[in-house]
Amino acid sequence: MRWLPVLLLLLLTGRADADRVRLRVGTLAVDGSRYMLDMTALGKEIERRTRGDVEIVWVSNGQAGDETAMVDGIRHGALAGGALSETGLIAFVPEMTVWQYPGLVASYDDVDRATAAVDATTRERFDKQGVQFLMWADLGFAHLFSTEPIANLRDTLGRAAPWLTVPLDGKLTAAITGGRAQAWALPPLYMMAIGPARVKQMTALRYRYVTGGLVIGNRAWSRLSAAHQAVVRDVGREWEPKIRASWRAETERGIAALAKAGVRTYVSPAAELAGFAAASRKSREAHATGEIAKLAALIIASR
Repeated sequence: MRWLPVLLLLLLTGRADADRVRLRVGTLAVDGSRYMLDMTALGKEIERRTRGDVEIVWVSNGQAGDETAMVDGIRHGALAGGALSETGLIAFVPEMTVWQYPGLVASYDDVDRATAAVDATTRERFDKQGVQFLMWADLGFAHLFSTEPIANLRDTLGRAAPWLTVPLDGKLTAAITGGRAQAWALPPLYMMAIGPARVKQMTALRYRYVTGGLVIGNRAWSRLSAAHQAVVRDVGREWEPKIRASWRAETERGIAALAKAGVRTYVSPAAELAGFAAASRKSREAHATGEIAKLAALIIASR
């Protein structure tokens, strides 16, 4: 009977391994970055609160491919989920394009009210696409950057025009580093990652907001018990403001680092800002239709 404790131990160990769910989640975030440090901590919190039954395995540094490849991987089960920027979110739910409209929100308070206003609708639309939308991620406001001194906003937007509708991915990065782009819109932390060597000036104007989110495909989600699903949702909601605050602070440090690197800031006069707001509104009203227009209306009403 001496073998009985060993057998019981083996049976219990086997059961624990069977109950343990490992979720492979792709991201372009670089190991050691503020983004990755915070996401790793979030994953550890999920693991702690599920007593080790749910483990987030981050596939970082773009090892799972670009965001289009990640979305395909989630749909086909190669990945459990993704920490995605707007590019990946739009691939799942095209209405997320609404966040790309310039001037839609102008402050972090605007962002917080806007995401709260469309939160339930957003989660519902992702669920219809076979994906759980677990939390919003704040990738910051895109500012206009220029390789030449900025004389006025109109001229800078004209030079940036070929790149303003290009996804924030390798194509845009190659255009910037290769010298083909003379002006463009990016969040400051993206600009720091690319390298500010060619940049002479950036706008104080927050041209548009860049959103992100953490999603898990329903195929992987169904492997979790109802209790563990509740834990993951709770952790996402609780950590969302923490991570937002952390990444917003990191953005401000990035802006300071750009200034230290010699990138000067162009501050638009009041009349120019008013003109930008009016032009943004006119463009949005002319192009936003259907479900995108409905989301835009909810966001504007929340301001």
